[in-house]
Parts: sequence; structure tokens; C-alpha cells
Amino acid sequence: MAEFGTKETEGDFDWSEMMHSWFFKGRIVFQRMWWIFLITIAGGIAFQAYKQINRQEIFESRAKMIVDGQIVLADNASAQYSEVYANFYGTQVQLMTSSAVKRDAAKRVQSFNPEYKPCHVTLSVSQSQNANIFNLTAWGTEPNYTRAYLDAVMDEYLNFKRNRRESKAKDTFYSLRENLLEYQRQIDELEQQKLEFQKQNNIIFIQEQGNTAGAQLASLKDQQSVLKTKLRLLEEIDLDRFVDEGLPPGDEQALIENVLSMTDSEYGQARRALDRLRAELEEFSIYMKPKHPKIIELQREIERQENALKIIRRQTLNQVVNRKKILSGELANLEVVIEETEQKALKYSTMMAEFERINSRLDSYSNRHDSYLKMMESLDQNKNIHQEPVTILEQATKATSIPINMVKQIGTGGLVGLAFGVGLLFIFAMMDNRLVSVEDLTQRFNTPVLGIIPLQKQRNGEVMLLQPNDDRLMFAESCRNIRSSLLFMDRQGPRPQTILVTSSIPAEGKSTLSANLAITLAFASSRTLLIDCDLRRGKAHRAFGLSAEIGLSELLMDESLEAEPLIQSTSYEGLDLLATGEYPDRPGELLMSSRFDQIVAQFKQRYDYIIFDCPPVLATDDTPSLATKADAVIFMVRSTYTRTRQIKSSVDALELRGTKVRGFVLNFVDNREPNHYYYKYYDYYSYRSYAPKAGNREREEEKKQNQDKLERDLLKEMDLKKLSPQDMKSGPNKPDKPSSTA
Repeated sequence: MAEFGTKETEGDFDWSEMMHSWFFKGRIVFQRMWWIFLITIAGGIAFQAYKQINRQEIFESRAKMIVDGQIVLADNASAQYSEVYANFYGTQVQLMTSSAVKRDAAKRVQSFNPEYKPCHVTLSVSQSQNANIFNLTAWGTEPNYTRAYLDAVMDEYLNFKRNRRESKAKDTFYSLRENLLEYQRQIDELEQQKLEFQKQNNIIFIQEQGNTAGAQLASLKDQQSVLKTKLRLLEEIDLDRFVDEGLPPGDEQALIENVLSMTDSEYGQARRALDRLRAELEEFSIYMKPKHPKIIELQREIERQENALKIIRRQTLNQVVNRKKILSGELANLEVVIEETEQKALKYSTMMAEFERINSRLDSYSNRHDSYLKMMESLDQNKNIHQEPVTILEQATKATSIPINMVKQIGTGGLVGLAFGVGLLFIFAMMDNRLVSVEDLTQRFNTPVLGIIPLQKQRNGEVMLLQPNDDRLMFAESCRNIRSSLLFMDRQGPRPQTILVTSSIPAEGKSTLSANLAITLAFASSRTLLIDCDLRRGKAHRAFGLSAEIGLSELLMDESLEAEPLIQSTSYEGLDLLATGEYPDRPGELLMSSRFDQIVAQFKQRYDYIIFDCPPVLATDDTPSLATKADAVIFMVRSTYTRTRQIKSSVDALELRGTKVRGFVLNFVDNREPNHYYYKYYDYYSYRSYAPKAGNREREEEKKQNQDKLERDLLKEMDLKKLSPQDMKSGPNKPDKPSSTA
């Protein structure tokens, strides 16, 4: 069976349910404290009426101001007319209603019209829709003073803006003047520096010398590059070792001969002559024999030319070695000359750079000086031109009296009182921790909710007990639901045989629940005994119309009495009652005695279920002590009546004695409560919108009997599964049976 109080996940949260719940709680608080609205509304109306009766006559005066265009001078001093479209209206309204303008306006009226009696004036400024017009309204108790004050506000507003503009212009003028003087001082200093520089240096000579030094330095750099190239070529070839030796074959020989040819033209000519002779020898060798005189003559000439070439090569190699030394010396001298030329060029370049820097700074300060000078001239011209965009369109009108709308004022007071009452009601609702719904109960406590009992009509302050053919279908089904939840909550463990019903405070309906729970158990053909354990104010016998002259108290005090004669049969089959009897002096000690344990042990052998109707936990200490002897404790909570701290204190007191509450039962629940809507479906299955046909009553009675029979069979099946074969042979009503079947 599904338990009440199942927590909703975040995704299942329903705002409509929350609003419905808040509305329901608000309606309950309103029903309890509706008189707050009467007090607050009456107070608001009374205050507003007293205020209007004792108020002074109020006079009203109106005026208007307009946003005009303004003349703006451009940089070329030509006048241009431009409209003001900037969004500055909010700033102007704040300025008109500022404390400074109001203070100056009051002083102005006092100075020009001392005969007017001062009074407090309320000022309002608004902008006309789709227009650049300010509407000013003033209210005061003195008509002449109110009108003069409104005019003074407009004049002081304009004076404030004019003074602010003039002050700003003066500040700007002084700032421009200071900057202008500073730039003039800088210009004078730079001109003096320029003059001193020109006196000490001939600028034309410096320019010419700088240009000449630059050109000379470039030429020397070229010469240095050429010499370095020649010297690098000579250094790459070691010519000293070829002076006495011959030239090596291959590419190195060609390179050396190329160098020698470039160094000495005679060597080149000798080399070419030798090549020519060798060519002639090759040509003659084609058609002449080796012994030919011409061939022999050419060979001798070639030999003589080779010897001459060797002599010239040796001389040329010596010249090349000497040339390398000469190039090294020339390159060293050239580097010294280049360094001197660079210093000279750097000197003239530095002097020209300094001169150019002075000229550049002088031009910059001169331009700034001219710009500030133009700004000062423009500012001086604008002083004589009206620049205020806001002007007076209409002066203040004659102050007229404002009629009092008494109905409106009283209505306003009533609305204010109503709003104040709603606020108080909301505060009281937030401070009120009475439980209203199952949701409130499950959010505050982890104990499951066995069921809820709807609100029922009472007769003589009591709810009528269930009847076999009861028309209160919702009430009957709620009691059956509590019975089923209690018995089938733990299908694996034993069912509770002794059930204790209690509450935290009186008037929560625990006695009614005890009686009706016993009746539903009897409907399921279970032998049930209801014991009224409230030995201080017990009255369970009244609901059944029985006597309480002798009962539980006498049975506990007199050990000679037997329990059987004191048990009274009720009008319900299978249900007996043990009344309280006379109220004893020490009821708590009697319930804790061993005599009570012996009596309960006897009752367990005879009855299937025993219901203890106990007093509230916070009223006496009887219940926490007795709860330790019961198999299950049912805790009654009355909706919109029981507070959270009362339940918590009661549950803590029971748990302190080692007793755990089996479940809560929420009583007196309004069927309009949001979480109670599912009980309305009972009506759908039981009643029709049309007139009932013959036999409906019999079908309803048959349905109830079938439901009770189904639970009896289920209980019997569970008990048979738990009994051993010996227990089944001994019978269900034997003393050795742990608990009899239903």
C-alpha cells in the first residue's frame, strides 16, 4: 500500500499546487483572524477622516517652463542656431526640486514679500507628453505665499543655472589663461635657447660640413670595402710557398695565375705568349715530324719562354706578397680616417638634431598657444549671448483652493488599512506553525502518515460512531484506510495486537479514532477490546451509551476482582469495552503496575486486538509510560489546531521512553484542502448526480461487506503462513497461540 507523504522530486514541483496550498492556508488564517481586517480598515478610515477634518485648507498654483533653442558660436565665429534634444529632463526636474533651489526661493520670497506669512509648500514638476514643457505645481496653506514661492522657484532655478554657467565659464577662462601663460613661458624659453644656439654655432656651416662629412664617409666606406675584398683574396692563397716551388696543378693553379695576371701585366703577356707558342707547336705537330727543324725551333722557343715565365712569376709572387702587406697598411690607415670622419659627421648631426628639436618644440607650443588664444576669444564672445535653454513660459497662476473629496480620502484610508491588515495577516500566517495538510506533516517529521480523517459534523460536540450502513462514505473509508495501513504496513513482521492511540494535547479526536478503529477491526470479524486508559477524564463509554461506574481503575486497585464481569459488550458484534470506572488518585502508578501487565496478558489470549485509549502526552505522564507496553502507537494530529512544537515535544517524550510512533493520523481535514482531493473520488463511485435507484443501499452494504471479508481472508492467510503444524492442530483460540487470527 502506498504511503502518504511521498516526497516530490524537483522535476515534479507544481506551482499551481503550491499556490492552491497557500490560498487554502490563507483562508484558514482569515477564518481564524478575520477581525484583524475590521480593526485595520476601521483604523485607516478613522485616521484619514481625522486627518481630513483637522487639515488646513490647501491652495494650488501652476506655472510652465519651456525648453528653447540656443545660439552656439562655431570655431569660425559664425553664429548658428541649434535645438536642444538631449535627454536632460530628469536632471532638470531634480534640479528644480532640489533643496538648494527651494532654500533660495524661500529666502527670495522673504526678501521681496515680507508681508506674506510663510508656510510649507509642496512642489511637483512633470514634463508634458510629446512636448518640451515643464509643468510646475505648488500646494500650500497660504495662497499669496504659495504663488510667490512658485515664481521664486523658477527664478532661482534660472539664477542657479546662470551662476553655475558663469562659474564654469570663469573656471574655464582661468584655466585657459593659466595654460596660455605657461605655453608663452615655454615659447620664450625655447626662442632664447634657439637664439643662443645660433650665436654659438653657424647653422649653414654646420649643415654644409655635415653633408660633406657624410659624402666623404660614404666614399671612404667604399674604398674600405674594395681593399678588404682584395686583401681577403690574397689572404685566402698562401703565395709565399710558391715563390721557390712551382704552381700546383688544378683549380688552385688557375686561381694563382689569375691573381698574378691581375698584379703584373708582363706576367700576363708572357703567359699568353707561351700559350700561343704551344698552340703553334700543336698545329705544326699535325703535319710535321718531331725532328723537323721548325718543330725543334718551336720547342726551344717554348722552353726559353717557360724559363722567362718562371723568372717573371717569381718576381710577380714577390710583388704580390709585398702588395698584401701594403694593402694591410692602407686598410689600417683607412680605418683611422673613417673613424675620424664618423666622429666629425656625428658631431654635426648631433648639433643639427638639437637645433631641429628646439624648432619642433617651439612649433608645438606655438600651435597650442594659438589654439588656447582662439578658445579664450570665443569664450569672451559667448559671455554676451544668452545660452540658457529653459525659460519661463507662464508665470505662477493665482492660488486657488483645492476641494476635499471625502469619499476618496476615506476610501484611501480603507485601502491602506486593508493593505496593513493583509501584512499583519501574512506575518501571523508565517509565525503560525499549525499543521494543515499531510504535506506539512511529512515535511517536518519522518514518521509515515497512516491516513487522514475528513472534517465531520458533530452532534453535542462529538462525532457519531461508524454504523454498518453509514452514509458518511468518506469518513468510513478513511477509518478503514487507517486500519489497513496499520495492519499491513509490515507484511513480513507480526501484526500489532495491542494498539495505543494518543495525541499531544486534548480535543484532537483521539477517543473518536480509538472507538472507530475498534469498530472497523470488529467489522473484519476480529475480537476487539477497547480499554479507556484515560483514568483522569475518560469518556469512551458515552459514545457507546454504556456505564462507567466500575471499570479499569477498580480492576487495578482490587486484585480480587475478575476482569470478565467488568467488560461490557457494545452494540457492535465482536467489540467489547472496558470503561475507566471511578477516577483514582494515582492513575499513573496504576497503569505502570504489574497488575496491569497481568490483565493485558489475559486479554491477549482472548482478543485479537486491544485498543488503548490514552490521555494526551503533554497533559499527563501516563501515556509515555504506558506506550512501552503497546505493540504500536498511533499519534493523532488535528488539522489547523495542533502546533509543530507540541507534536515534537510529544514524540520526543515517547522516544525518550524507548517508544517509536508507528504512524500519524491527521484528523479534521477540510476536504477542500489541496492534498485531500483524492477522497472526493469516493463519492464518484458511491453516489450519482441523479436520484438513487432502488437497491443502491443494498449494493453499498454488499460492497462494504465484501471489503471487510477480503481483509479477513488476507489476515487469515498471513496468520496461517506464520503458524507451525502443531499450532494449526491446537486451534486458533488456544492459550499457547501467539496471536489469534482475524
